[in-house]
Amino acid sequence: MEVLIAVVSMLLVLALFPLLLWRRRSIGQHEHDQEDQNEVPHPTVRQSGTRGRMRRRTVASTSSSAFTSEDMLDEDGEEEPEAEYYAPKSSKKKEMKRQEREARRQAEEGSREIRRTKQDRYAEMRHQKDEQREAEERRKEEEARAQKAKEEEALNAEFEKWKDAISVDTEGTGEEMQDGGQGLLFDFVEYIKKNKCVLLEDLAAEFKLRTQDCINRILSLEKMGRLHGVMDDRGKYIYISLEEMKFVADYIKRQGRVSIAHLASKSNEFIDLEPKLNLDEVPADLNEDWKVNNESNAIAVA
Repeated sequence: MEVLIAVVSMLLVLALFPLLLWRRRSIGQHEHDQEDQNEVPHPTVRQSGTRGRMRRRTVASTSSSAFTSEDMLDEDGEEEPEAEYYAPKSSKKKEMKRQEREARRQAEEGSREIRRTKQDRYAEMRHQKDEQREAEERRKEEEARAQKAKEEEALNAEFEKWKDAISVDTEGTGEEMQDGGQGLLFDFVEYIKKNKCVLLEDLAAEFKLRTQDCINRILSLEKMGRLHGVMDDRGKYIYISLEEMKFVADYIKRQGRVSIAHLASKSNEFIDLEPKLNLDEVPADLNEDWKVNNESNAIAVA
């Protein structure tokens, strides 16, 4: 392998040697021609013929090559300051772009921070409003409980008054009225049931009570289950029996959804507002006629 490399190297040297000789000869010929051109005048050059033309071609090629080299040197010399000029200009543009990107980034961060601050403030306001609403709801619930407890306490006190006025003596399986307080309660309830629709003022005058005391006692009796009815804003109390309440409930079930106005318009059909007379209050002759008619009807049915 080394022998092959040595052989190839020798061949290359032998091939380059004639080229070097030819190059040296060409350079010497060129220098000799240039000296002859400088010494011989132009007319003589014109008479030289073909040799002169060859010399002119050689000089032209030499001058053109020299001009080309000078131009290249000039261009190379001009490129350096031009590169020096464009380099700072490019760096300035890059710096300006970098500054613009930095400014945009800072602006976006600022806008995000503003939005974040607004969202935090809005969340804090909502939290405060929720706390205020919950506190208000708790306060209302406490007030409602206190009011309910107060009303229950008043009703219990009124109920205790009624209990103090009533004594019950249990004997066998029945309950008998023992004193005037029980009779007063019975009369109060029967008066309302008999009249169906009573003015609270008339009721208070009948039992020598204040109107507010009558209202409290009616509420107590409703809580006890002794009375069922409604109290309007005109100072009237309308007694509704269990049968009438059942009739209204059946009507609502049949009709489905019923408005309050429609139900009020049908109240005269549901509730009998005519006062009821006891047999003791009916005249004797009418009572006898009623008994005779009932007996006749019973015989006819039989």
